[in-house]
Parts: sequence; structure tokens; C-alpha cells
Amino acid sequence: MADKDIPLISAKKTAEKDVLLDPQGFFVIEVHARDIRVEYYTNVYRNKRIVSGKLQKVFTGTQADALSDTIAQHVPRLRPEHYLYLGRELQKAQQAFEQKTKYVQGGC
Repeated sequence: MADKDIPLISAKKTAEKDVLLDPQGFFVIEVHARDIRVEYYTNVYRNKRIVSGKLQKVFTGTQADALSDTIAQHVPRLRPEHYLYLGRELQKAQQAFEQKTKYVQGGC
């Protein structure tokens, strides 16, 4: 039972138009026959806008939790919601890997 002084907050998805891009970079996730591959890119800016990325690191594995932990150790200072997004996407990638189905990375 919740205390009346503690707020009860209903969950709602952030609209894609309201998502802030991470100034630290972005990830590309691919499922291959032998593993899941996660590429980390730092942002490349032109006129204060992100126009592309520069590949910095590549992570491989088959388990979402191991990939998430490893990425968090090797790519610090991401926006918290970016880590959450990666966790969701890596779970989907692991499921596709295990079921040998197609994986398409989702948007924010």
C-alpha cells in the first residue's frame, strides 16, 4: 500500500520528437549468426548539428546483460535514458539471436 505522501506516477512513453540526442554519441546494433555486434560512434558535428558519426568501439556478445554491463564500463557518461534504450534494444536483439529471427533496431 502506497503512503498518501508518496506520489504515484503513471508511466508514459516519451514522444520521439521530444527525445534529446546524446551528445556522447550513438550505437548501431546488428544480429549476426554467431553473435550480436554493437558499434559505438561519437557524434560528428557541422554547424552545431550532428551530421554523422565516427566509429570508436565495437562490442560483441550473445547476452544482453553482458553487453549492457560491458558498454556501461567502456562508454561512460551517456544520458541515463540512453542506457535504458540500449538495454531494451539489446533484449530484443538477444531474443532475435536466440530465435534466429530478423532484428531491426528501433528508434528512440
